Amino acid sequence: MVVSATLIMPVSAANEKWQTDSEMATLLSALNIMVGDDDSNFHFDDNVTRAEMAKIAVASSSYKDTVAIGLQFSPFSDVKGSFWGAPYIRAAVSAGIVDGFIDGTYRPNETVSYEQAVTMMLRVLGYTDSDFGASYPYGQLGTANSLKLTDGINGTIGAPMTRRDVAKLVCNALDTRVKSTGQDLIATHNCQFVEDVTIIASGLDDATLGKDEISTSAGKYRIDDSFDDGYVGSKGDMVVKDGKYYVAFSSESGLMTDKYIVYSTLNDAILCYPDGNNTTIKQFKLSDSTTCYKDSVAYTYGSLRSQMEMGDVLRIRYRDNGEVDYISYSEGTLTGPVKVTSLSWLDNFNSNSQTKIVRDGKQVDKSAIQTNDILYYSDALNMVMAYTQKITGVYEDAIPSKELPKSIVVSGVTYEVEGVDAFNDLSSSGSVAIGDTVTLLLGRDGEKVAGVATLNDMSGTITGYVTGSGKKSFKNSDGTTYQSYYVDVVAVDGTAYTYPTSTDKSNSVNKVCKITIKDGKAQVGSSISATSVSGAVSYSDLLIGNNRVSSDVTILDVAKNVYSDVPLYTKTYMQRLDGMTLKDGQVLYTQKNSNGEISEMILQNVTGDMYSYGIITAVTKQGTSVVGATIESSGNGYAISGMSNLSVGLPVKFIKNGMSADYAQSLDKISGGVDTLTTGYAEIGGKKYLLSPTVEVFQKEKLSTKYMRISLTDAINGDYSYACYTDDAETGRVRVIIVN
Repeated sequence: MVVSATLIMPVSAANEKWQTDSEMATLLSALNIMVGDDDSNFHFDDNVTRAEMAKIAVASSSYKDTVAIGLQFSPFSDVKGSFWGAPYIRAAVSAGIVDGFIDGTYRPNETVSYEQAVTMMLRVLGYTDSDFGASYPYGQLGTANSLKLTDGINGTIGAPMTRRDVAKLVCNALDTRVKSTGQDLIATHNCQFVEDVTIIASGLDDATLGKDEISTSAGKYRIDDSFDDGYVGSKGDMVVKDGKYYVAFSSESGLMTDKYIVYSTLNDAILCYPDGNNTTIKQFKLSDSTTCYKDSVAYTYGSLRSQMEMGDVLRIRYRDNGEVDYISYSEGTLTGPVKVTSLSWLDNFNSNSQTKIVRDGKQVDKSAIQTNDILYYSDALNMVMAYTQKITGVYEDAIPSKELPKSIVVSGVTYEVEGVDAFNDLSSSGSVAIGDTVTLLLGRDGEKVAGVATLNDMSGTITGYVTGSGKKSFKNSDGTTYQSYYVDVVAVDGTAYTYPTSTDKSNSVNKVCKITIKDGKAQVGSSISATSVSGAVSYSDLLIGNNRVSSDVTILDVAKNVYSDVPLYTKTYMQRLDGMTLKDGQVLYTQKNSNGEISEMILQNVTGDMYSYGIITAVTKQGTSVVGATIESSGNGYAISGMSNLSVGLPVKFIKNGMSADYAQSLDKISGGVDTLTTGYAEIGGKKYLLSPTVEVFQKEKLSTKYMRISLTDAINGDYSYACYTDDAETGRVRVIIVN
């Protein structure tokens, strides 16, 4: 070949694919086209000789298997048969990929020039001199530019080619159609490009995958030890072999995504720890419409949010403007539940000196873990989570059977069974029988049974509010039934139970009592007198008057229901009580911890949150008497009868009983015009009235008696006048807003 080193061709534009050294090295070494030294160093800045280029070109082509290593023959005078490159040069000549100079030499140790390397790769793609015309090398370079073969290479005519330049040239060629065929060059290696694919998870993140598998938006593929887990969550182009083996990946813009471990999900955000960091938690605001990849399928974040649990893995990909582009989600590996039975509990986990231990939401030392705690371990977070919630009651039933207890009924409450410890204890092979008094150890969600306490550790006493009594059927251990009196009790944490009793306890209804479980029966103690606790409530100081309150205090608010059998109670929090002043008689019960702080409280009708709120939308009359009405609340209609003084448009407080209402009472209108309405409060006459989190908003239709339910946001943003209604102007909340 005769070249002119004085002529210059334009520099090609950068190709977004295979633009990093590591990506090119991975692909070319996997296809055995270019390899590094013994230390896997590709020496990308070194120049490439003409002999090396011949080997690379042949290895790229369909002639890669025609190289006869043992045949010592060379078509060129300056290439001895014993020269290492002779077999490759001979194969390249036979394939029409290279030719020599006019003097019959090949000059194997000369550095290959830009136009020489490009011409070789064009011939690998099936092009011949007849495709270029007589004006060498312009015809060759023009064809190469049109095929985008030279994209990303800063080449000029006569310039030497580095290993980086050649690697880029070959990667471009592999992604180029072979002349007169419908396939890219890479097909000669039994491979194909899969474009715009997102790598969702690997076996390191997702317990549902094998250690040698990845899931992608194009399906699942097998991997080997060379796979870079940092690509998980990234979008780009992938090379696969035989349709099922991962070969290499080129990430968009050469970027990888950030990896996080899920801690908790909120309605509009998700809390995560950065990978490898279990001390600094981060919050991400994610729209429900954000694309979320899982198991090779594109979903939305809103559709998968409820599935996300502590220890799961998220990869978050950002746009150039910093907004989240998409996320990939995979289930993590969470060990547990494990019931603590000895001091060697830490041996159950792959822990180390950096393992973080959290008990009921507080970071503790390992010495704080106690017998019958329920433990989980997240390897991704390197964190042990301990839970201590226990429930004592009568084991009434196993569903579907005692042999296979997927769920159980204890004192009228159904619990799912989680973990082998609980299954073994509660099944027919365990030590607990139907009718026994049991203490259940609940898992991390506070709803599933993760274990059963040993008999010596069972605590058969709870304090709660008695909401009902009567007679019903209970089951014996042999499956037969018996009739017994019972009491319904709601514990301080808001969980309702049903216990069999030996005698009628209807005189205990609507009272706070101590319940002791013994021999499968509940012994209901005398009612507990109201506790003398009163004063201003401060959430920031954790005080009620002069009484200190625990940061994890459990509070139940109850109301005596004289209108029906529907019990009235709600779990509440110090934040809800903040700013109120509790009066004598409003605190029915308190329990203090070892520090003298109030840890449990039962209040009497302080918040009003146990009631429902809405508006009368229809009234039924017989003559002039009101005999029925419909209450609109939370998008549902509730029928009520037997009450007078109900009129359309009247905001009410009521007691739900299915889709009916047993009682309704009109709300008080806050006098004065509304100066400001926000999502948290209404300012009226210079005073801020807090809104209920479930505030109902209705718009009165013009020239009509009809009312239409609208959102609070629409009410705030609209040009309206407002009327606010409350159950208590001093301590209550704004429950209903009517806009005109």
